[in-house]
Amino acid sequence: MKEFENTIAPTLSVERPVGMVNTSGLKVQDPSFSSVGEIRRDGVFDQRIPFNGLLTNKLLAALPGPDFARLLPHMEPVSLSASQNLYSFGDSVSFAYFPETVVVTHLYFLEDGSTTAAALIGNEGMIGLSAIFASAPQSYATQITIAGSALRVDIDTLRQEFFRGEALQKVLLRYASLRLAQLSQKAVCNGRHRLDERLCSWLLMVQDRAGQNRLRLTHEQIAHHLGARRAGITDACNALRSKGVINYRRGAIRISNRDLLEQAACECYATLTHLQRHVNVINSLKTREPARTIRTGG
Repeated sequence: MKEFENTIAPTLSVERPVGMVNTSGLKVQDPSFSSVGEIRRDGVFDQRIPFNGLLTNKLLAALPGPDFARLLPHMEPVSLSASQNLYSFGDSVSFAYFPETVVVTHLYFLEDGSTTAAALIGNEGMIGLSAIFASAPQSYATQITIAGSALRVDIDTLRQEFFRGEALQKVLLRYASLRLAQLSQKAVCNGRHRLDERLCSWLLMVQDRAGQNRLRLTHEQIAHHLGARRAGITDACNALRSKGVINYRRGAIRISNRDLLEQAACECYATLTHLQRHVNVINSLKTREPARTIRTGG
């Protein structure tokens, strides 16, 4: 994090309509800062990555200017690889992550060797929510589903900002409510809906978070996330391909017709999408302020 602070703190400015959710990204003006690398504090990241100056995370986008400016010097951009574990079972959380293009899953491993996913998180949310509330070490693995970028911040720094009781606290509490709704809906979905319907809903949710039609996913990965047999996923994918809904080659699935995919999905996708949009609207209304320019550092 030191490299990030020393590189951008003196010159970085952020120009945006403060508090407005901007799905096209928030522009960070600093042509001198193009990448960061050799981030080894937790022994995970060492890849130099481009930083294009756009912030797409909806939680950060919902913060008013002064609140965002307090966090910005403590953030560092990181590149995350598919199937990488951010945290394993029993780990304590030292960093919170705000996804930009990466898609992350909370994956549970059962005694019989099977797995199933609980939460799917992209730029609508964050990783490390439980640590904000000083919860017990996690009982699941936090694993990268779709490779991409994120912004991370030391959990103690974020917790300190949270307990100021200002905008960040309100935004994260609303997000916590959304996550609880997602978990409840998934419990209902797993018990009541067919595998092919759940597959369609899951692909839609991944696409929403990844922002692309081509998803680097194998049938084996999908089976782990949905708690199903690989053969069942292959059968469902074959049926969708025969109807022109998706196409796939080894290691990648392309969504060919999103409208048909939505029609084939279970009702849970529409329910969770409605809840997400509702939270986005509340965030934009609660934190809206006149447009201004924010400058951090000297």
